[in-house]
Amino acid sequence: MAFVFFEDFEVGETREYGDYLIEEPELVAFAATYDAQPFHLDAEAAQGTILGGLAASGWQVCSALMRMMIDAWVKDSSCLAGTGVEDNRWLAPVRAGDRLAARTTTVEKADLRARPDAGVVKFATSLRNQAGQEVMTQTVSMLFGRRERLSGAPSAGARRPPAPGPVERIDDPAAAMPEDFARARVGAYAELGETLFTADLIRDYALKYDPAPFHVDEAAGRAHMFGGMSAAGLHTACLWMSHFIATRQRLGGVVSRASPGFRDMLWRRPVLVGDRITFSTQVVAKRETSKPGLGLITSRNQGVNQRGEVALDFFASLFAPVEPA
Repeated sequence: MAFVFFEDFEVGETREYGDYLIEEPELVAFAATYDAQPFHLDAEAAQGTILGGLAASGWQVCSALMRMMIDAWVKDSSCLAGTGVEDNRWLAPVRAGDRLAARTTTVEKADLRARPDAGVVKFATSLRNQAGQEVMTQTVSMLFGRRERLSGAPSAGARRPPAPGPVERIDDPAAAMPEDFARARVGAYAELGETLFTADLIRDYALKYDPAPFHVDEAAGRAHMFGGMSAAGLHTACLWMSHFIATRQRLGGVVSRASPGFRDMLWRRPVLVGDRITFSTQVVAKRETSKPGLGLITSRNQGVNQRGEVALDFFASLFAPVEPA
């Protein structure tokens, strides 16, 4: 396979790849580490839930897609980093024994004024199971090195609409991750805890799901543009989820809550070996849905390093019962 640079991507082209088997031991092990909700851990407990049985964490499905991308084509490219996930939707449960395949379309390219040696490419992916059922869609952007440095002024790339402005912070963890829709309070904020990113922690996830050299080898990390071994962006998000679940458990709330997806995930700073990331969540919106008895709570979620710099920033939604259990 020819090595692919930024110039080689063509808007409208598609790539079909993957045959990723979701095995039950991996499904349960991932959930135990990052998303310890009963419908991801125990088949009996999962019966009668909104997922209708044991299902993989959505974060595991995202991680599996990243591994599929790496193995199929990203490893043979000049990819320097992911820049963020514009939109990710979980459409159907992924079960133990499912085999996943992907179709990725190149939807946009943009030059960078600050990086004449690189450009950003946006991809839209549909992930399907062995029955052809679409289980997830994702729009992601990645930074790729150019074969030749750009000469002249770059063309203007498409811009995302601005993110909603901040809402007033109210320190109320119980209302930031409530048992029911009524208890949710717009503005409610909760600090979730912190993680020290060691080389072993970063490497363990990366070897399974994102084995880029700068995620698994310290020397390769020092040679990379980030100047050090860095955590995969999705790994940082998975650890946010682990703290979210642990905090909810400490509050004594109902653990299992399904999510339709997340949006506007930006990896604003690299997370390097030795960084200590503090995670948080804040309710920014709530509304009732067309699903009987269910409301939707939307939160803004962040990971901030020891220097006070935002490394992770995204919006996510959770279904919650309208009436208390």
